[in-house]
Amino acid sequence: MVLSIRPAFALALLFVAAFTVSTASAFAREKGGSLALEYKRRAPAVLPPASEVEKDAAQAAEEIEARKQTDRRIRENEGDPSRRPDLDPDVTQGVQSRGLHDILHR
Repeated sequence: MVLSIRPAFALALLFVAAFTVSTASAFAREKGGSLALEYKRRAPAVLPPASEVEKDAAQAAEEIEARKQTDRRIRENEGDPSRRPDLDPDVTQGVQSRGLHDILHR
C-alpha cells in the first residue's frame, strides 16, 4: 500500500505528521509549567487636601461661566448668520415686481 502512494503525496503526509507531533509536544510542554506571578506593592496615592480640591473646582466653574458669558456676548453681536442679505423681503419683492413689469410690457 505504501508503494502505491505517489512520492509527493507521501512527502506531504510526512510533513503533516511531523508538524502534528511537534505541535502536540509543544502544547504539552506549555501546560506543564506553572506561572509564578509576582505582585509588587505600590505606594498609596497621595490626594491633595479637600480645601485645594474645592478651590480648584470653584475656579474651574468660574472660568466656565466666564467663557459662556463671553460666547453669549459674541453671538449677540454677530447677528443672524443664516439670513442672507440678498434675500431680504424688500429685495425679493423688488425683483418680483421688476419681473412682472417686464412681462406685462413686452
